[in-house]
Amino acid sequence: MNPKFAHLYDADLAADIAVGLVLHLDPAILEKRAGSPRFEPDFRDQSQHFCVCVSVTGDVSHWTPLYTTPGEGRVPVDAQAKLGHVKWQQGDHFWKPGQVWECPSETIYLAAGRAHDKSRRGTRNTIATEAVPSFESQ
Repeated sequence: MNPKFAHLYDADLAADIAVGLVLHLDPAILEKRAGSPRFEPDFRDQSQHFCVCVSVTGDVSHWTPLYTTPGEGRVPVDAQAKLGHVKWQQGDHFWKPGQVWECPSETIYLAAGRAHDKSRRGTRNTIATEAVPSFESQ
């Protein structure tokens, strides 16, 4: 990482990864740094966008991309279940079953920094755990 951009990277992030955490991630970093998509890569969103953590096992977590527009097969995120920054809370978001990234925490750290995720410990964007898409249904 270029030291000039170190302020964009959150040293506390790995310890905060949990089901329901929402981060702004760069899918190019997810793909480059051994993030394994569990869907056809041709169908993945190319741009930086919000993703929600749907499961964590040790150092590996699973992330579903969130979209700002409805689309075929997309399921709305319950607006009442969203906490965090106003931009996150007030926007409409949708997830699509079957689209999941599997990544180690180091990859999430780098993808969040590259996407300029603004959340920090104590001010993370989240979805209430009971409203998070079930990883088993992915």
